[in-house]
Amino acid sequence: MSNASTRAHVPDLIAASLIPAANPDPKNRKTRTPEDSDSEEALQPAIPQSRKEKRREKKQTHDSALPTPSSTDNEASTPPRKPPNKPPKKRQKPNIDHATTLFPSMPLAKDALQKAYPLLICSIGNPGATYANTLHSAGHVVTSYLSERKSYKPFTKGLSGLVSRPDNTAMSFSIIRGYRRVEGDAPPPEEDWTFWQSTTLMNISGGGVKKAYNEWLRSVKAQSGSSATEGRLVVVHDELEGALGKVTVRDGAASAKGHNGLKSCQQQLGGIKWWRISIGIGRPESRDPNVVSKYVLGKISGSQRAALEKSAVAVYGALEQIAAGRK
Repeated sequence: MSNASTRAHVPDLIAASLIPAANPDPKNRKTRTPEDSDSEEALQPAIPQSRKEKRREKKQTHDSALPTPSSTDNEASTPPRKPPNKPPKKRQKPNIDHATTLFPSMPLAKDALQKAYPLLICSIGNPGATYANTLHSAGHVVTSYLSERKSYKPFTKGLSGLVSRPDNTAMSFSIIRGYRRVEGDAPPPEEDWTFWQSTTLMNISGGGVKKAYNEWLRSVKAQSGSSATEGRLVVVHDELEGALGKVTVRDGAASAKGHNGLKSCQQQLGGIKWWRISIGIGRPESRDPNVVSKYVLGKISGSQRAALEKSAVAVYGALEQIAAGRK
């Protein structure tokens, strides 16, 4: 071939090199549009894509291939969302009582109510050696027994009668004075019992009980330092209608059942809340007043005293309930 013919075919070779060769593999053949053939960019070599652009293009192709569901299909295919079984609880602010926080030592009105009471335990009977240790003075027998068992001070004159109080003294030692007794702390209200025995005749014993109670209550209020402090009055007496040693607790205003000592107390203690504890002494078969009088004023036998002292256990339990406000 001549040089002239070679030069004549050079432009055709250059043009052919710019046109991509036909790909015999139909899978890799790219479909071209008329716009691509007229565009100059179709004649430029393709710029390789970055990985990020390839992932974005792949995602767009995948999303465009999916069918677009209608709004009705979305509502039907998506189940309604159920509320949680246990919704979260709202935190509540603690209810703070500022008055209690600022003044913790200040007692509330409910706590101000008195829950234990000191007692004045009055036994009524006939005085003197002539009537001592008789059934009509069974109240004195029981109060003397309780005072001794509780290690109280012996009965001495006081409160217009005879008084036995708790022994709160203790032994103290000093080099100068040696051993001596000194006053200790007062007992708590529920154990602060004062036994009192009437020194007047049974039938007029109410006046002495009232006087002793008023004087005793003043000392209780003064010792506590509060005029609102309450003390309780209990009268212990014999009961002819009760079996020997039987103990009964009643309100002071209940029927006296012919007991002249109780009638006197009811007349004198009007307006005062008080309790009474009766101790049965039995009664003779005869209803004759002379027989009954001789029976109640007769000296107590050994078996009768044992029965009266045994009843002191029930009397003590009743006094505990009254002191604790349970009666």
